[in-house]
Amino acid sequence: MEKQKSDQLIRETMKTAGLSEAFIADFITKVDAVRNGETGMVHWEEVGDLDPKTDEISLESIHSSYPTDLKLLSKLVVIKLNGGLGTSMGLDKAKSLIPIKDSMSFLAVMSKQIEFIRSEYGIDVPLIFMDSYNTQKDSQKELEKNGFKQTLRTSFLQNKVPRLDAKTFAPIQNKNEIENWCPPGHGDIYFTMVQEGILDELLSKGFEIAFLSNGDNLGATVDPHIVSYLLKEDIHFAMEMTPKTLADKKGGAIYRKTVGGKFIKYELLETAQVPKEHENEFSGLGKFRTFSTNNLWINLRALKERFNQGNFSLSLIVNPKQVDGTAVIQLETAMGSAVGNFPKFKGIIIPRDRFAPVKKTEDYLIRRSDAYVLNSDFSLTMAKERKSAGLGEILVLLDETHYKKIHQFDSLFKEYPSLLYCEELVVSGEILFDLPITLKGKVKFQNLSGGLKTISSLNRKEFENETISL
Repeated sequence: MEKQKSDQLIRETMKTAGLSEAFIADFITKVDAVRNGETGMVHWEEVGDLDPKTDEISLESIHSSYPTDLKLLSKLVVIKLNGGLGTSMGLDKAKSLIPIKDSMSFLAVMSKQIEFIRSEYGIDVPLIFMDSYNTQKDSQKELEKNGFKQTLRTSFLQNKVPRLDAKTFAPIQNKNEIENWCPPGHGDIYFTMVQEGILDELLSKGFEIAFLSNGDNLGATVDPHIVSYLLKEDIHFAMEMTPKTLADKKGGAIYRKTVGGKFIKYELLETAQVPKEHENEFSGLGKFRTFSTNNLWINLRALKERFNQGNFSLSLIVNPKQVDGTAVIQLETAMGSAVGNFPKFKGIIIPRDRFAPVKKTEDYLIRRSDAYVLNSDFSLTMAKERKSAGLGEILVLLDETHYKKIHQFDSLFKEYPSLLYCEELVVSGEILFDLPITLKGKVKFQNLSGGLKTISSLNRKEFENETISL
């Protein structure tokens, strides 16, 4: 009876919100799985390694063997995930609206990247955003402001799903309506493209390859060689993967699901699916040499065929949360987990340059500093001098009490330090960066006074491999 009651409440809640019957039915199937004990956790003994010879190819190999082919490039569409509000950074609007380089927003840079490709190759590569209810209106205004134009639509809306009470599985009913809903994870993109007729529209206009990536990763630009490779070799699903560093502990990984020594299919393993006792093994640099960047390429014809076969499956992620002291669960799926539906898969091993995301204010500081530059093609990549010095991704740790939210961060970083040759920056306590300084090697600033301290009070402009107490 409880099941019937909660299912009925879920159905009514989602119907009232204008969600489709097909989507509601799919969500209830997921709820049923959790009710029956599905945790989303993997069986660790089934997590097998990829074979570098058969499952992977390097970007260098693709560049040397698959030249740009304008006829094939004209079959490409670029889709960016733009549903995030950046709530972990304290934002209440689309993260893609904040400035990232000079005074340009993420959205402005993404539109410039596409305009560059169009002028470089004389092909109208379209750019489409998957927005959420929270981001669509503001993002469309920003695109208009930047004069971005195309004949195809520039946006479609991802679905939303109710947050469920962890005990009863009924939708929560918070006074603040926004708290009652959550995004269904970016795995929703496939369902939405089919449901909204976008997939058919793209196929009817001759588009065959979609390049999907996160809107906060400005390293993910169009690579025409990859398009040539995928279409010439009939690869249906490719994930860009890059070598793991200590800065990538939470990065998901593609693996071979193996049962009784037999390969079943490729799968994506996300942090939330790792059993507690294996978390160290997952986040370390041993078992997984690479992690998935969420830059993925998909053959749209193969996607259509696979959907028509039915049972298009994505791994379930059960995300526990608290809303006003109540334990709730969010049911999500990841875009990369669609790999399990496509035997014709390749992992493309890329340099770190194609992965420069902004999830936290620490990432934001790194990208805004001189350690990262905006190139002539508007890709945001690590500065050449830094790479020449053999330096990798900077490890930045900012005191969460004072720097976690973007408004706190902006008020304390009046000047960005030079991080060109910095390996690690740790800031403990409340410190105002009120003048330009240069950091090299590993530097730690600590303020144990309990009050605000300023960098200018140190009367120095260069710091290298040291801990400074203010």
